[in-house]
Amino acid sequence: MKFFLSILLACFLFTSCKDDKDPKDFDLPDDEEEEVEEDITEVAPDYPYGMNHKLPILHTDGRWLCNESGDHINLHGFWQTYTPWFNGGAWGENNWGGKDYQKCVDYNKRIIDGVLASGIKVDFMRMHLDPYWFIENGRGDAPVSEYFSIALMKEYFEKVYLPIIKHCNDNGLYVVLRPYPCGEEKTNDLKYGDGFFKILEYMWKYFTTHKDICNNSDIMFEIANEPVSINASEDGGDRSKAITRYMQHFIDLIRKNCDNIIWVPGLTWQQEYNSFVKYPLKGENLGFAVHCYPGWYGSDAEKSTGENGGNMGEGVGGGYESFQSGWNNSIAAAAELHPIMITEMDWASEKYQKTWGKSFTGLAGGNGFGANFKYIMDKCGNVSYITFTAPNDLALFKTKSKESTVNFWNDPEACPWQIYHWYEEYAQGRVQPLSAESIAIGSKSEKISIVKGASRELIVNAINNGAVFPLQSDFEFESADPSIVRVDGSRIVGVAEGETKITAKALGAETEIAVIVEEFNPFPFEKFNPNVWEKGSFDKTTGTLITGQWGFGGWEYSPGIDITGYSRIVCELGEDSDMSCSPSFRIFDGGGYWADDVEAKFIDKKATIEISEKMTKTKGDKFDATNVTIIGIWTSGGKEIVIRNIYFE
Repeated sequence: MKFFLSILLACFLFTSCKDDKDPKDFDLPDDEEEEVEEDITEVAPDYPYGMNHKLPILHTDGRWLCNESGDHINLHGFWQTYTPWFNGGAWGENNWGGKDYQKCVDYNKRIIDGVLASGIKVDFMRMHLDPYWFIENGRGDAPVSEYFSIALMKEYFEKVYLPIIKHCNDNGLYVVLRPYPCGEEKTNDLKYGDGFFKILEYMWKYFTTHKDICNNSDIMFEIANEPVSINASEDGGDRSKAITRYMQHFIDLIRKNCDNIIWVPGLTWQQEYNSFVKYPLKGENLGFAVHCYPGWYGSDAEKSTGENGGNMGEGVGGGYESFQSGWNNSIAAAAELHPIMITEMDWASEKYQKTWGKSFTGLAGGNGFGANFKYIMDKCGNVSYITFTAPNDLALFKTKSKESTVNFWNDPEACPWQIYHWYEEYAQGRVQPLSAESIAIGSKSEKISIVKGASRELIVNAINNGAVFPLQSDFEFESADPSIVRVDGSRIVGVAEGETKITAKALGAETEIAVIVEEFNPFPFEKFNPNVWEKGSFDKTTGTLITGQWGFGGWEYSPGIDITGYSRIVCELGEDSDMSCSPSFRIFDGGGYWADDVEAKFIDKKATIEISEKMTKTKGDKFDATNVTIIGIWTSGGKEIVIRNIYFE
């Protein structure tokens, strides 16, 4: 849930009341601490994994979420939270007030039943443990540790959350438990050992020793919600090391008691995961809980959410190429370690005032968020996800989508219509339909451009009843003039300047698009990015680069460029370059900055990489010279190096 909504919730429900207690010194009263310890002692026997389960037992195996047979699966779901504000004030009439827990339970069970009856094929729910039931009245503006109550948490977990968990499991839904938003002072910032940290400890100790939760494979854990940053003073200022240490603490705490699947959040509102590539997590049954909204990772947005940051992609759009590149830079390397679950995602036009993300579906390979999202997730292959559309709105889908006028539920450019059809295909074991009313190459324009020597992925979209299905297979392309544009599987390559047509065939339908090949200019200083990894600077006039610590700057190509027509690539540094920062020249062939690469040292301020069919990356894998996505320079940071010349021979 977004940070400012949490503030509104607190302000709406409570009046401010503070005392002199320092949240950094937070400790529960002695009697409550003793009570928790007694509970842990009483309910921590060695339960077998899967205890109390009603659904097929799930586990993780490397990058995959698997069932008992070892089949790779992805889940598709929705969410719920249990406060009057979110269940009433945000989208409709308030349905109860005070601590009337039975009305809360009855209402939300009806909503779950409504979602299931709507025809939307969901198989899990993200359950938000928001503060409403666990806090003392009248403390809404104080730090969370000043009004959190273990006694209330235990009481209302039993009265509110557990009955709904069981209702979900009884109706075929896995549940992901998610504590409320991060941060001691409502800044979403983390600090090892502070008041919020201790609250998480108490919560996870309680949940993981609960007889109905411990080792129940129908219930999974998302450690925390939307950390933004972390205090890294105890980790030498290395925030990557700090977040791994923080999350590892809770993984270890949970694993002392149970083996339930754990979904681990990253920094920057759950957008940043290369920290866990740099410092891998230890343990079994792990995955990453990621958030993805329009405008994030370089995706298209009608209006930014205001939470883009760092390497996640600024601004509100760049089409498919920008979105794919942003995903590669931030998530792809982590997705090779563990499965991914997108625990927040939605989109629709701002005019509907129904979604956090403001964008449109579009076509994969062109502009828009929704279709590109589906294509990238399906291509990644190990991504489960939810729609963050309000559950009471999802429950209305069956009736609202049949109205004759265009509305939020039946507009193909909003998420409910697409989600309904996508989830239906997933439920049948497919990511795409078996037939199509029509197909479209990923652009609404009649022409696309590509530079000579570059390659570009073309995506075919199958369209059925307004639902867009980006195809992963069952298509073919043909070039009218291979001397201008060559077809290489799903990619086209600009061979020579000129214009020709590409024809696509798929699922019994056919379409074509014009392709213009333009002059090749791979190294304009205007497009140099000094922040590919860590924050740096670049003077476009002098070619002077200063990277952040252990940083990298360079050119990013999306789509990738084909360099097989050249013998070598050369980078020359100016005489004023400070070589004490140990610069190295590097090129990548996909997967983002954290993927493996080809590297060359500078000798007398000159680095050369030979290009051939036999070239390999640092770990020995074959390098794909037809799809070069990044070219640039790594340094230890803080020193000036001057790029005098960079060129192909």
